[in-house]
Amino acid sequence: MRNARGFTLIELLVVIAIIAVLAAILMPVFASAREKARQTACLNHSRQLGLALTGYLTDYDETFPLGFGREGGSGAWLWNRYHAAPANWRPDLSPNHPMVAAYQVHWSNALQPYIKNWGVYACPSAAAVRLSGVSYTATPTARVSYTYNGLLHGLSAAAVAAPSALPVFWEGRGKASVEGFALTNPSLECTDPTRPCRYFSCLGGAVASAYPRGVMFGLDGTMWIHAQGAVFVLADGSARWRRLGAQLAPNDTDWRTDPYTQYDSQGRPGNLWWDGCNPWLFRPDYDPSATQTQCSRGPCSDCQP
Repeated sequence: MRNARGFTLIELLVVIAIIAVLAAILMPVFASAREKARQTACLNHSRQLGLALTGYLTDYDETFPLGFGREGGSGAWLWNRYHAAPANWRPDLSPNHPMVAAYQVHWSNALQPYIKNWGVYACPSAAAVRLSGVSYTATPTARVSYTYNGLLHGLSAAAVAAPSALPVFWEGRGKASVEGFALTNPSLECTDPTRPCRYFSCLGGAVASAYPRGVMFGLDGTMWIHAQGAVFVLADGSARWRRLGAQLAPNDTDWRTDPYTQYDSQGRPGNLWWDGCNPWLFRPDYDPSATQTQCSRGPCSDCQP
């Protein structure tokens, strides 16, 4: 009879080392596959936003939805505010509160009848964040990752020069989704309720008299959301991924493709590209095929809940 021979300690250690090496090789592959699946889900959500926009434009005489509502009483535009989504979820506001009416006209609530699913507003790759100074005694049904190009606020679709190049929705909060609130970013700085709140073009050179100007808000997370880039929905209804922060500070990004510049090593930008009064890539009259003066750097602003 032969005696059964077991593994020696050296052989066991070799097997364990081989398994560890294989795990180290395969784990990044699995992580990359999971992130690719999340990016695909984000693209699907974005395409649904594009379809909802098409339906909205058809029903409202080819006019883009509002980027912000108006405050009751003063009539001031809430251009620098988060809007509740859904409009009536906040436990600190009664259903007939004037702010609820202002929330209802916001793009996030105006498009919901065409989507019928609040989950579409959240990117699977984005971490959930809550606003400070807001009562969350009730849990909101929506988490919102995408922002709206507020330069289109109430604008006619005929004013868009290049629908296949103009962003309408994008992941403009960075790698974050805000619980219960949606934002318009960029936004029109409509500070005077007695003056028209419509996009003003600087292409004529009258920058000093620009009203309202366009502003971009700060981010809640990195812009490297999917493989060092983010998803954009364009005015023609299509959705696509775009590389962002390809050059890090002190080098500048390409102002023809990236809304921001002066990125750090974590994918957070320090400045935006603008034409003196509006964020460069979000201008309705921007035509990438036309010869235009190169834009300059501009600062990022902040916003309030």
